[in-house]
Amino acid sequence: MIKVFLLCSGLGNVQRGYESFFQECFSVLSQESSLDVTLFKGGGNSQEKSINLWNMPRSSWMAVKLGNLVKNLSEFLKKGDYFLKQEGYFIEEASFVFSLLPFIQSQKPDVIYFSDDGLGYLLWHWRRLTKQNYKLLFRNGGPFSPPFTRWNHVQHLTPTSFQNTLNYQEPAAKHTLLPSGFNIPSELQMLSAQEREVLRNRLGLPKEKPLILSVAAINSFHKRVDYIIHEVATLPEPRPFLLLLGQKEKESDKLIQLGNQLLGSDNFQIRTVPRNQVDDYYRIADVFVLASLREAFGRVFVEAMSYGLPCLAHDYDIPRYVLGKEGYFANFELSGTLANLITKVLSESLDKHKRLGYHRSVYDRFSWEQLRRAYVDMIERCAVGS
Repeated sequence: MIKVFLLCSGLGNVQRGYESFFQECFSVLSQESSLDVTLFKGGGNSQEKSINLWNMPRSSWMAVKLGNLVKNLSEFLKKGDYFLKQEGYFIEEASFVFSLLPFIQSQKPDVIYFSDDGLGYLLWHWRRLTKQNYKLLFRNGGPFSPPFTRWNHVQHLTPTSFQNTLNYQEPAAKHTLLPSGFNIPSELQMLSAQEREVLRNRLGLPKEKPLILSVAAINSFHKRVDYIIHEVATLPEPRPFLLLLGQKEKESDKLIQLGNQLLGSDNFQIRTVPRNQVDDYYRIADVFVLASLREAFGRVFVEAMSYGLPCLAHDYDIPRYVLGKEGYFANFELSGTLANLITKVLSESLDKHKRLGYHRSVYDRFSWEQLRRAYVDMIERCAVGS
């Protein structure tokens, strides 16, 4: 039996794709008789195989202060490398790995699986210093570019990342093209009009307006929430209702002000809800949009399509891969293109056949039922690799 550690320092404290993936991955791989899987996370309750490790969360006062100190010191010593990462993040990962070391010493894992490159960076140094034998399996969710000299095996979520690495002439046996897995039911359960109205009322959302949903961190620099707000504001009255779900960040307050100013509080909201409540919002939305210009994978696209939602995306290779022929694409670097796309999609009749097609597209390609065996194979190859 292969002993596997899954690491996610943000799980329990942060709501991102990394955290959602590792929680689901643990639930799925724990059922495999050939694997002995333990999940290590940064928050929440501990159980026998799902262990909360002490750490200083990246947003805490102490982590931010220490992060700035380390950053300033690294700049002074002219040693950028990993230490110039955003404030607090390195401190979270360093404290997390410190708490993990006794488990490594006592349980001696065969494979350590992670997405945060900082965790792998620290564990690579620890392995080098202590001459231990665990293998490092990196889920390249950045995505980061080659070379990948520190990791024993690298998982690539998209063909673009995989091909870029092969073009660098890294050994193919060290790399696996394998997308993220998702909990997707085999059949799409659609709400009736009455059920949608009841759920919207319970969630405090208008029942008579089309609902545009975006699920992403509430920022401008990456998720471009400001672009979505400006585009919806150009639509003629009566406008659709814009709902943004996601983790709030430093600039979130300014984005809330912008939305209230351009759309009005009766036509716009930003909410942060627990992950297990997000599904209800997918069920009652009419359109899903993600305005970022680059994503490593775009987990929320799959989630939205699994509920039969039409998805609007900037036109580049990653969403073309994830959404396939079912997606709606435009150049979101241009003003007016998202607004035009919203108008087009809302004017179309979204019948049951289309919704079923969206669901089937992602179920066949990204459900855990389809991908589980490939994940086990990847871990086995990592464990036995040189």
